[in-house]
Amino acid sequence: HSRPRCPNPFFQDISSSVSHAAGVGCARYAMFSSVLGSMGVGIGFAIYKFGATSKFDGKIDALAKNDLGWVYLGLAALKQTQFLINVNLSVHRKEAKINVPDQQVYKAHGATTYVLMEQEGALGSFNRAQRALQNYLEQLPGFLAFFFSAGYVFPFPTFVMTLLFGGCRVSAAVGYTKAAKERMAGNIASSLVMETFQGLVLLAGVKALLRK
Repeated sequence: HSRPRCPNPFFQDISSSVSHAAGVGCARYAMFSSVLGSMGVGIGFAIYKFGATSKFDGKIDALAKNDLGWVYLGLAALKQTQFLINVNLSVHRKEAKINVPDQQVYKAHGATTYVLMEQEGALGSFNRAQRALQNYLEQLPGFLAFFFSAGYVFPFPTFVMTLLFGGCRVSAAVGYTKAAKERMAGNIASSLVMETFQGLVLLAGVKALLRK
């Protein structure tokens, strides 16, 4: 069977062999993720530096007193697990030539054709809207972990970033319903919010360990 190219915009201009394309695509994905991660750390440091620093320091002191810096660093490390799993998925999605919103490929017993999602008309819009909901639900546990961890030290910035995250996810869902590529702006913006959460958690964790 043959399907459109992998939806990641950094994969779309790769026209060499499948294995080489997957490798190059993963490198670009990793580079893009690194850029977003660096931006998140920078924004997190700016929030600490130019926000209510003395109040933030008081909470970080409490983390240090209870030896919780390791917990914060562990949460940030766990986020990299999701990154590696997504890289693995992207490689095999590219090799299988399966585009979003399809997440699995089915074949009826004894048949020679594959069963995939309808992507045209009202049914296609419904499938993409449903996938957008699943995207949100898949991210929600990780978001809540960062929400409570960062929220303890940086309560008001966490509130503001939660509003931004919610708005970005709604934007991505509405865009996804129209067309798969229309989800990207909201996805990238919400990813930057998550990277900022990670930056705040890293900052709090490192500072707590240094104050032991």
